Amino acid sequence: MAEKSQMEQHLQNSVYGTPKINPDEQRHYLGTFRERVSLAMTIAEVTDRDNLNPFITEISAHPDYQVILNGHVDQADLAPYLKLASQHNLKFTIRQDIIYGVNDSDLGLVVASDHAIDQSPIALSKKYPPKSPATPAQPVKKSWFDKLLGH
Repeated sequence: MAEKSQMEQHLQNSVYGTPKINPDEQRHYLGTFRERVSLAMTIAEVTDRDNLNPFITEISAHPDYQVILNGHVDQADLAPYLKLASQHNLKFTIRQDIIYGVNDSDLGLVVASDHAIDQSPIALSKKYPPKSPATPAQPVKKSWFDKLLGH
């Protein structure tokens, strides 16, 4: 196939738009690439207020990153994140295009850099696992022989 002239390419881009690189990846990560993401939270995690502390930890550690929010999440659930982003002087964007998911397992919030950082893990549940409450030590049971001897 012959290469298109610059004029033909310009006309194609004008009519159909510039082709996107990895459109599925960009759709999943709310318009950015995986390599730029520092923290990714699902819609279910965004709606859980217990996840505000890990979010604060992440944005405090990276004050030059931006927050990208899924506009399909209820505004009442996004409000604390918007407030925290404003308090920390972070840029934030709300993406409301229909290509972004609305299910609990789809991403609801992404903390991302403007360049590649290749962090792993990025999922909230893996990066900041929930702390399990300390279990009290079980007393050691004595055998009947130790009880007999009085130990």
